[in-house]
Amino acid sequence: MPSDKEQHTRRSVYLLQHPAYQNPTFEAFDAPDGVQSCSRRNASTTAPQSLALLNSRFMLEQAQALSAKAPSIEEAWRRVLGRDPSAQERTAAAGFVERQTARLGSQAAAYVELARGLLNLNEFLYVD
Repeated sequence: MPSDKEQHTRRSVYLLQHPAYQNPTFEAFDAPDGVQSCSRRNASTTAPQSLALLNSRFMLEQAQALSAKAPSIEEAWRRVLGRDPSAQERTAAAGFVERQTARLGSQAAAYVELARGLLNLNEFLYVD
């Protein structure tokens, strides 16, 4: 495995794939098997995909990185969704951060959970 951290965060389209090893994360997202040609991929939305996005180590690391770069609700919204939160969204997010801070004992941890939630919004995952 390369020691350069940048090499660990590349887009999956650039990853080398060994035909005998299927990445478990990619399996949830209908990745081709690597042996047969695949002129067209099937598209699906399944519960395992949502669970993988919500609970994977990769997504937790991305949420941690995002919360370090966006230490406020407004900045997190701008970075993830490209817009400011509405008044209702801002109020709900502030309440969420407050409850998570009490539950987790750390505002930084609460912002990681907010970031993880934002990264799993349909508005972020799907392009209209």
